[in-house]
Amino acid sequence: MPQTMHSTNFYSLVHDDVQKIRRQTVAIIGGGGKSSLLKRLARELLEEHLRVIVTSTTKFQAFPKMRLVLQKNNPAYLKEVEARLDEAQIALVASDYHKAKSRLLGVDTATISQLKKHADIVLIEADGSRQRGLKTHRDYEPVIPKYTKTVIIICSADIVGESLGDDKVHRAELFARKWKLSLGAILTPEIIARELLSPHGYMRNVPIKAKVIIFINKSDRNSVGGKLLAERLVNGTDFPVFLGSLKRGRLERVTLNSTI
Repeated sequence: MPQTMHSTNFYSLVHDDVQKIRRQTVAIIGGGGKSSLLKRLARELLEEHLRVIVTSTTKFQAFPKMRLVLQKNNPAYLKEVEARLDEAQIALVASDYHKAKSRLLGVDTATISQLKKHADIVLIEADGSRQRGLKTHRDYEPVIPKYTKTVIIICSADIVGESLGDDKVHRAELFARKWKLSLGAILTPEIIARELLSPHGYMRNVPIKAKVIIFINKSDRNSVGGKLLAERLVNGTDFPVFLGSLKRGRLERVTLNSTI
């Protein structure tokens, strides 16, 4: 049976030792709290006196409390990034505004390669899920730079036991075709784990040398389903598996040989 080890720091998803996090490029993919996790990590690492760059390789929401640097038509954007880091230890970088001004357009991987020279850590939102707790990817997704050291896969506990449909899964019809399911099929821990661990699912485009971590968020909404999914994952992979709630500030490392 799995056991849990508790942590109050969400940066322990990357490493317990903050010094081991320096010079990392961390990509967050999946659905069920990517933006919330990214903001939480940024805040915690700022408190540990790291210089943090936050960016994305896809469309993403603006973070009003982070000073924004736009790359488009700005040949001096790297100097502006450096100034923001000197001033506040953090910079949010996007290529431009999306046509919906509340959203931003991400940058390319070559830009991130330049950005990582200026900060202790670069946090990347590397996926879009339209606020669903689970998704299935197209061939070009997720967009993860090849030099990324850590990939955090996030999934929402509250989808366990729900019916497969567009309200729960981004691209539900594609998900159904991939796994030979009917729309309305129950999303069991086995089905969800299959998607999370498949080279044709969440593992698509994850760099071979990257450390992969799975975080099941929103356990406060479905504690039983979250535990069942965690148990299925720790029995099916060597990747570290965490269970918790960003809303409640809880994080647990789930391992074998005890109970949760």
